[in-house]
Amino acid sequence: MILLNLYCSLRVIFLVITSLVEFSIKQAVAGDGHVVLTWDKVPDVTGYRIEYGLNSRIDSKVVDSETTTLTLVGLDNGSTYNVKVIALAKTRALIATPIVSITLPQWSGLQSQQMGLLVNENDPVSLAVADYYRIRRQIPSENIVYLNIPKIVALTPDQFAPLKAKVDAMLPATVQALAISWTIPFRVGCNSITSALTLGYMDGPCQTGTCNWATRSPYYDSNSTKPFTDFNIRPAMMLAAHNVDQIKSLIDRGIASDGTNPSGSAYIMNTTDSVRSLRAKIFPAQDLGKALSPYVNARIMSANFISGTTDALFYFQGLVSVSNIATNKFPPGAVADHLTSFGGILTGESGQMSALEFIAGGATGTFGTVSEPCAYSQKFPFPSFVISRYTKGETLIEAYWKSILQVFQGIFVGEPLANPWRKKLA
Repeated sequence: MILLNLYCSLRVIFLVITSLVEFSIKQAVAGDGHVVLTWDKVPDVTGYRIEYGLNSRIDSKVVDSETTTLTLVGLDNGSTYNVKVIALAKTRALIATPIVSITLPQWSGLQSQQMGLLVNENDPVSLAVADYYRIRRQIPSENIVYLNIPKIVALTPDQFAPLKAKVDAMLPATVQALAISWTIPFRVGCNSITSALTLGYMDGPCQTGTCNWATRSPYYDSNSTKPFTDFNIRPAMMLAAHNVDQIKSLIDRGIASDGTNPSGSAYIMNTTDSVRSLRAKIFPAQDLGKALSPYVNARIMSANFISGTTDALFYFQGLVSVSNIATNKFPPGAVADHLTSFGGILTGESGQMSALEFIAGGATGTFGTVSEPCAYSQKFPFPSFVISRYTKGETLIEAYWKSILQVFQGIFVGEPLANPWRKKLA
């Protein structure tokens, strides 16, 4: 009898609460990969469970009874989520809000859920970098591939083949590009590892001479927003630097750049090295001004370096080694590289400056070749394409990759999802 009376009392309380309390989601504000929720407070509850789902996937979070606002993070831009809040009495659901549908904005450029992340499980630095990037960019766990790779500068084609096969087999079809979380190895034969992972290993020029050409990149100057879907390739970029702290700073700069719409300068250097200043010689005009982008004043500068600048969004050099890099304060998202034979030799002695010096100096993206390319502009980033595409809302990896026709020797380093000029599409 006592138990029956207790049950009846609880039932009455439940009916009173559910009939008298107004309980709904008061506000749901969608942002970049997140939603901020606010709901009504219900008296005499032990907490709230927030349930949110995309298609058939349902996630949930529990908060205490005093909390009536929560930010849901790690959400997919452009997707619609169904959300409800459930008031709890001990472990039992007491009352639930009506379901609210929330659509996140769609932004230009590749998104975190489209990025694959490659990790060398033999390299503590790679593991640390991958974990940091996964958290900072909210990379889905199913997009991460762990590989067993020796810590050497260059892989042989035979060593590389099973790694490439594993990456291709394990990644979902939704993954459109790759972030590589190690600094070595950076080469496969005479190919860069970013090219080999993207386009497959190209042996021809390794046999006949690396000044020769290989298969052109189908991604070159394309308008594709989904390279794997369109071309069956996943452009790759290395999260690389001289040490872990520099790599973390690189990642932070890329994220800090998103949507900032900076204005500044593009310096295309015409140096005392006439061969390596090739890009300045073929640039469309001495002073383009803002013809390429309303955000960028593009011009050729006849000097061996810039120093003390704060506006260098793009810095295209033509020297074996560049001085005074660190005297400049590069805005987040900035691109800097030099046209020389072995800038892509990231570590060790090559007789030329490693492209990683630009990362150490504060750039967010850089490029170099790992074998002798000879002075062909088609093997290096074309400034006009990089500037135009990047400032129209493409990510760093998209704009940089699309600027090079012959890419088999070229290694891309940077934070691939950096998107300073991203555009809201919907």
